[in-house]
Amino acid sequence: MKYFVLSILMVATAYAGPITQKPLDEFIIYDVPVAQKTGTTTIMFPSEISGLYAKSVSTQEQENAGFLITFTPGNFYFTIRALKADAEDHLTVIFNRKAYVLHLKASDKPFYNVTFYQDERQGKDGGRIAVVPEQLLGLMDKAKAYPLLAKDAPDALAGVLHTVPGLTSYYEGFNVRIRDVWRFEQDDTLIFRLELENTTDRAVRYNPQDLAVRLEDRIYTQSLVDASGVMPPKSVTPVFLAITGNGQGGRNNLAPDNKWNVLVVRAEPQLSTNDYK
Repeated sequence: MKYFVLSILMVATAYAGPITQKPLDEFIIYDVPVAQKTGTTTIMFPSEISGLYAKSVSTQEQENAGFLITFTPGNFYFTIRALKADAEDHLTVIFNRKAYVLHLKASDKPFYNVTFYQDERQGKDGGRIAVVPEQLLGLMDKAKAYPLLAKDAPDALAGVLHTVPGLTSYYEGFNVRIRDVWRFEQDDTLIFRLELENTTDRAVRYNPQDLAVRLEDRIYTQSLVDASGVMPPKSVTPVFLAITGNGQGGRNNLAPDNKWNVLVVRAEPQLSTNDYK
């Protein structure tokens, strides 16, 4: 089982645009593409930063430095620039008695401004406040429009991770392929794009409300589903499925590139070919 805190460095993420905002979470490693050829990357916190620690980040240009940083103790921000095209490091920021880790990497598509903010929806224990249906509908609409948004409005995908797992769950008479998985970090929600392939000459009914995903020994029930409830004979039908949180009021922090299994419950009785008209 891969948690977001462990696997954020391994999954693909859409370019979020040169100016972005991110909620503070000490259990996340943040990817920060850093300016190298032109300009600098400015990183801002809500208030005074207590300390900065890294291996190849320096306050002056030198041979073994990968990044050049400008920071005045007591400030709430700092600027950083990559000195080499292959520069990469982890910078730990001490803020409000917590450590936040930034994964710095030189990039031709950098963030020029990153503003970290306190997520007011989280309680003192970091728990999740329920995401309302309207928010989930908005996330699902973003997932459906992902190719268009990635091309024409990448800023709308800030904080969204995307992977194409290519996993298939096999059932008697039909298969379930996972085509895409998106993670919306701020809402702790995963959106799955599925294809249900009916390989038989009979229609197959299923219960959309019972769709779920299994990861190792855990089952995550859907928080929102867009599904017809029937697979016509010899067909491939699309389904969109969302899971939010861990089902107990807390965050799941799950990466999108886990080894998912999709659970489908048949509805009885099934329709025959003559019945489906």
